[in-house]
Amino acid sequence: MQAMYWTEREFQVPPSNGKEKAVDATSAAELISERAAERTVLSFQVFGINSLKTLLDPAQLADQTLIKAELRNNLLSLLFDRNRVDVDLQRTGTVTWVDSEFTQDDTPVARRPTGRLIFKESGILEFTEPAKTKRIGFWIHSLEGSK
Repeated sequence: MQAMYWTEREFQVPPSNGKEKAVDATSAAELISERAAERTVLSFQVFGINSLKTLLDPAQLADQTLIKAELRNNLLSLLFDRNRVDVDLQRTGTVTWVDSEFTQDDTPVARRPTGRLIFKESGILEFTEPAKTKRIGFWIHSLEGSK
């Protein structure tokens, strides 16, 4: 079991094996801005059957650059070239940065994160929660026509 320590960001799990975890939306926005901004998306995977709250296909995020992450109306908001993804972490959701390249996923389906954002330049963002019930929500919005 890893020791917890206090930082400005809330409770954190110390980085180990190239991983860093944010336990709330504010620290998640900071973590994503520090680690993933300016990276290009390889794919966005949503594993929770009820977690995708819009009809837009997550595949349309491929080849877009993550511009920034911010807190917006108590939601984690990820801004891309042509889309915005709002993430509701609920009370127990976390975001983990994995500093490695994505390889074949042989994780049992029940243990997969609710969502995963994989970058071409290496690096993975995993949106997870402790329960099997997937409560984290993802809303994909098109920015085209809103400028």
